[in-house]
Amino acid sequence: MSQIFNKSAIALAMAFAASLPAYAVDNLTVDGYAKSSDGEIWMSGSGDCVRTVYQDSKELPEACGYKKVEKESVEVANQPTGAEVSIVKDTEVTKGGEVLAAKSEVVTDTFIKNLEFGFDSAELSAADKAQLDEVIAQLEPHRSLLRQNIEHVNVIGYTDSTGPEAYNQKLSERRAQAVADYLVNVGGVRREVLRVEGRGEADPIADNSTEEGRKANRRVVIEVVKD
Repeated sequence: MSQIFNKSAIALAMAFAASLPAYAVDNLTVDGYAKSSDGEIWMSGSGDCVRTVYQDSKELPEACGYKKVEKESVEVANQPTGAEVSIVKDTEVTKGGEVLAAKSEVVTDTFIKNLEFGFDSAELSAADKAQLDEVIAQLEPHRSLLRQNIEHVNVIGYTDSTGPEAYNQKLSERRAQAVADYLVNVGGVRREVLRVEGRGEADPIADNSTEEGRKANRRVVIEVVKD
């Protein structure tokens, strides 16, 4: 299939959430601050926050010179059978220009699969099943979080624009359900963590006036999302 995706189109197509190792940002502790009875941080005559060594704190107020900066970037990997889009968030905590802690995490990681559904069909082909087997393997790092209900899986079906809109809505739902059933029966994903929906011919990512574009729009998006 043609690789006809671009960053903006795919970023709108949604997400598969995963986490990379978190560094000190989430666990950063410093000496606590001396506070008045009403909770205000004491300030010295020179305008510095007054510290105390008697209590560790995760409080990093801007008034005391701390800055927490978050930036998101989009990474796109086009594949013959679809695309994978990762939205990566980088976080830094700084003070006086010094980086005290940082982490990088993938907050959304989307698999857009151009499954080869036939016209007016929700039946998975052998090629479709091979693609889904790849997704099942990529779900492995999420098994623990899925079991703990910290994450859930969205399965979203789409169609091209051929035919009545209402019919396409039902067809997209049947296609999404076929994929969900495969994830359960073959991939061992608990049905309780699946959220299945169809969006019909909405949000096309290719030109419906061409056969190649229509084939790209007959897709399923599989997302793993943090609750």
